[in-house]
Amino acid sequence: MDKSEIFEMAIRELTEAAIEKRKETLNDSELQRYAEVKALSSQANQIVKSLPEDQQRILTDYFEKTNLIADHECQHLYVQGAKDCVELLKKLGAL
Repeated sequence: MDKSEIFEMAIRELTEAAIEKRKETLNDSELQRYAEVKALSSQANQIVKSLPEDQQRILTDYFEKTNLIADHECQHLYVQGAKDCVELLKKLGAL
């Protein structure tokens, strides 16, 4: 395993831990949003299953690739946030 793979794994672990911690402190409106998404996901899966196989594949690929892009963007933002924090601390003379 090379350094970039180790860094990627560490970032993933830190991100997942942060998300789990955040879920422990969700307010009522955020919990409601998660419940709504869960219900919509179930409905979307039923709709997809009712489509012809080629259309199912298109929508499934779309959802998977959209989620993959969002995941990569979250990883990028996590790293960028760390870089921005270091830069700010340097400018404040804390580092």
